[in-house]
Amino acid sequence: MTQMHHRSVLTPREAAEVLQVSYKTVLRLAKRKDFPAFKAGEKKIRIPADMLQEWLQKEAAKPLE
Repeated sequence: MTQMHHRSVLTPREAAEVLQVSYKTVLRLAKRKDFPAFKAGEKKIRIPADMLQEWLQKEAAKPLE
C-alpha cells in the first residue's frame, strides 16, 4: 500500500492512489454505506483519511470469498 496522504480529507483520486485502485472504483465504493465518503457540496466527494485507514483495516481483516 502507498503511504497515506498527510491531508485529513482526500479527493477520490487521492483515495484511489492510496488504495491502488482506479478512480472509478473509488466512486463505486463511495456509494456503499460502509465506505467513509461524504458529499462536499452537490457534486464533490471527499474521504476522511483517518476513516479510510480504519475502513481499509476492517476490509483487510475479512476473509476472501
